[in-house]
Amino acid sequence: MKKINTTLLIVSSIIAFVIFLTSVAGIIYYTQFKGEKARREVSVDLPGNNKETERKIKELEDRLKDIEQEHGLTKDQISAVVELWCPDDNYDINGFLSMGSGTIVSDQGIIFTNRHVISNEDWSIIESSPTCYVGITEDISQPSTFMYMADLLAYSPQTDDFFDFDIAVLYIYDVCYDCPNAPGFLPDKFPFLELGYSSNMAPGDYVAIVGYPEIGAGTWNFTDGIISGRVGSFVLKTDAKIDSGNSGGAALNAKNQLIGIPTWTITGQAESIGYIIEIDDVYDWFEKEVLPLVEEE
Repeated sequence: MKKINTTLLIVSSIIAFVIFLTSVAGIIYYTQFKGEKARREVSVDLPGNNKETERKIKELEDRLKDIEQEHGLTKDQISAVVELWCPDDNYDINGFLSMGSGTIVSDQGIIFTNRHVISNEDWSIIESSPTCYVGITEDISQPSTFMYMADLLAYSPQTDDFFDFDIAVLYIYDVCYDCPNAPGFLPDKFPFLELGYSSNMAPGDYVAIVGYPEIGAGTWNFTDGIISGRVGSFVLKTDAKIDSGNSGGAALNAKNQLIGIPTWTITGQAESIGYIIEIDDVYDWFEKEVLPLVEEE
């Protein structure tokens, strides 16, 4: 029977234990290193995420610019909504002046407005010439400059309905020679607003009201809101502010196209609702009832 060398056994056990510890330490170090490297790789991805965020912000900013451009009116579009001063047939006696707004709808100087804007004090239609003097805004911070004279081309017959088809058409025929700062001659083309389609308008759609309200300090005025409903076959409702003097002006969609003629406002205890005659019906009437008369002349 061989004798076991205990010393050699002890030394061998110590060496094996040391090797074991070294292996464990290596595994721990390797694991920690890989974890740290993984965390660094995640941090390297962050700039990419920032770029994606920046791209989305840029897209949002570009969209906001598009919206601003959609709603912002050009100088010609501003000038196309005019102020109307219409002297009573007996102005020299009663001094009555009907004041309202109108919209130039063709480069020939055709103006859409309300019938009641071109009415005498007794609500009869003005027969004298000019029917109205036409004021144009070139600087929205200043009152309009009266430059032209317009005569009545046609008007819709009055009915007893509260929401009457209250429309009139004027045409600019000459400059106002007695008006300060008026030009010496008519322009080759007038600024005008493009016609939109009111039949496409639905509750919640954007709408803007442009004109010369009496409470607007004598200057061009813009309010906006949404379409809030319809009344009958040719009237849109809106929460956009309409006041006396806005009558005959412009109701615009988000593309700054004319979709109606602001005509009435009804005030409740706290709020008011404005009413707009739809441009589709105005144009249909103009095309069927007015153009044939013009062509005959």
